Amino acid sequence: MENDEQEWIEAPDGWGNAKEEEENIAFDLFGSDDKSETFTYDIQLDKDNCKRITLTGFELDSDETDHSTGVTLWQAAPRLADYIHIQQNSDMLCKGKSVLELGAGLGLCGTVACYIGAKSVTMTDGDTKTLKGMRENVKHNCDNDVGDRIQCKQLLWGAPHMNTFLKENGQYDTIIAADVIYTKDSIVPLMQTVACLLEKSGQFVLSRYTKWHSIEDETVIELAKQQGLECTQPSKGIFIFRHSNI
Repeated sequence: MENDEQEWIEAPDGWGNAKEEEENIAFDLFGSDDKSETFTYDIQLDKDNCKRITLTGFELDSDETDHSTGVTLWQAAPRLADYIHIQQNSDMLCKGKSVLELGAGLGLCGTVACYIGAKSVTMTDGDTKTLKGMRENVKHNCDNDVGDRIQCKQLLWGAPHMNTFLKENGQYDTIIAADVIYTKDSIVPLMQTVACLLEKSGQFVLSRYTKWHSIEDETVIELAKQQGLECTQPSKGIFIFRHSNI
């Protein structure tokens, strides 16, 4: 499966310029680069048990993040992880659900979803460099029971990629994403992908912290509406999209 992945690098200043970016990048996420950083997040599994997730990536302000967006932990990811955590005993956002994460980066949110009881988690990214690090983070943080329920796959947004992914994997109860909007051009392919892969009664939870290129929330909501997705905002920086015909 990994051998079939299309070479792709996701940069904050451009969406879809994989070849140009890749030629300028050479880094090893788990190598000896002094710009690497370890990120931790604690999951309260129950009253007496806590699981610490430890992710390896790069510093937020390092040069690597100028080239490839998924090699660090953006601020929206812990916000989304917290929301998933809080919701685990109320609306069953992830518990017992099939979960798809878009632009999963280092893999925090999908890993949290799995630990709190998701039936299955598919973490995706278009960026081939990011996927390599994501798979290593899953390997380091997930035991056999949890690891068996997580897959890491490449997914490029929009047609024809989303249609191929749908045929191979089906639809999902819940889709999640954190700080995945870097350019306006990426919003329509993102929302098309969500509309295609989300079950009719499902939820897409988007966490936004950084407004790249001054892309306002209203723009995201309007472009989602054009794809048949209605939005509610339960808390700051958290947006929930559902199919409007439900």
